[in-house]
Parts: sequence; C-alpha cells; structure tokens
Amino acid sequence: MVRYIAFLRGINVAGQKLIKMETLRKTMTDAGFLNVATYIQSGNIVFDALGTDSGLIGPAIEDLVENTFGFRTDVIVRKLSEIKAIVNSIGFSELQSDEEKKYYISFLKESYPGPLTVPEYSKNRDIEIYYKGRMEFYSICTLYKGNYGFPNAYIEKLTGIPATTRNPITLRKITEL
Repeated sequence: MVRYIAFLRGINVAGQKLIKMETLRKTMTDAGFLNVATYIQSGNIVFDALGTDSGLIGPAIEDLVENTFGFRTDVIVRKLSEIKAIVNSIGFSELQSDEEKKYYISFLKESYPGPLTVPEYSKNRDIEIYYKGRMEFYSICTLYKGNYGFPNAYIEKLTGIPATTRNPITLRKITEL
C-alpha cells in the first residue's frame, strides 16, 4: 500500500471547473482508492493505492474527473513520501511569504529534460525560479504593478509541460493529513 497525493490543476478557480471535495472523495473511494482525504478546495487529494503503477494513477483520476464532472483537467501525482521529503528538506521552513514576496513550488506532470540556468526570471522580473528539480520548480514572486506574479503559466510556457503550483503552507498541511 502506497500513500499518494494528487494535485488537480486549475479547479475551483474563478468559478471554473467546479468540483465539490465531498463528491471528489466519494468518486475516488468508489473507484477503489483508499483512505481518501482532501485539503481545501484547490484539488489536493491524499489517498492510498494498492498494487498500482504510479504512472497510471494520474490518467485514471483524469478519467474519473471527466466522467463525473464533465471536464478534463491535468492531474499530477506524487508519492506522499516525495512531498514529505520536500517539506522536510533543509531550507523549506525558511520559505515564509510576506508583503514583499510569495514562495511557491510548481510540480511538473513529467520530467523536464531541457537545460535551465537558475535563477531564471520572467520578463517583468516578478517571478524568479531559483531552484529546478527533476519534476518541480521553486519560485519567488514579487509585486509588479500592484499584483504578485504567479509562476504556473510562466513555468508551463518555459517548459511546455503542464504544471500545478502550491505554496509551502499548503504542502505542509497536506503532509499532515
């Protein structure tokens, strides 16, 4: 039995792709996933799967979402142990957002093989990618014209790979479920 986290990309944002977490938990449980829990409305699902190839879980959940809610969205799956390793890594506890900056971690749907020199800055320099892992990017977003940058679209454009982004507080809370 392995504990996983599935991140659903772009749900419950600005009235689009609406999913009630209660319904999502029931759908996942009915599909055979065990000990299903969700955290906030942004599509964070923690669950157990028995004898399942982790590479098949994301597409299976994408199909479940499409069949149940009528739209398709990217689902990015990681083992809970991988997310705990990030949360417990040296320096993670120092990622404290404030009025000047916001920290985020973006998870890629697949490994990004291309070269990337960090730091990497967006055109307006409101997004700085300061760490590139095998399947995740860490970024700092700062105020630009009264708004904070948000790295997801920038990272997807940069890599050509679907991604979803969470803040450190959310990741810490998810690992505690």
